[in-house]
Amino acid sequence: MAQPIIATHRVRSYELDSFGHVNNATYLNYLEYARGEYLLQRGLSFSDFDRWNAAPIVISAQIQFKSPAKVHDILEIEGRIVEWKRASFSLHYKVTNKTSTKLTALAQMTFAFVDQDGKLVPIPEEFRKAMQ
Repeated sequence: MAQPIIATHRVRSYELDSFGHVNNATYLNYLEYARGEYLLQRGLSFSDFDRWNAAPIVISAQIQFKSPAKVHDILEIEGRIVEWKRASFSLHYKVTNKTSTKLTALAQMTFAFVDQDGKLVPIPEEFRKAMQ
């Protein structure tokens, strides 16, 4: 993918842990939110997966936390697909706190496409073209 895909999110109070910063598990929600935004930016929607009878499922997720985010901070979630295979792809994320200007997290997720029965299927060409 030549250009990164970017989504922004304002931290909400209920996303914080008892120490006053974003709970580590919440970052998975942020990455999921960003993926949905990326689809829309590329002219796709979740209904396309039904049409293709193929959907990406997460097979691996790694997050490195760099600095905390707090309530009302603005996070920029930048994503890049860094590897394409026949039925899977890997997406790297960089989460930057635009309020503090600090790097908040780095993440990588790998996805595999499956059909309704959970059988591995090739990545739909329309998805591949839209996301490159």
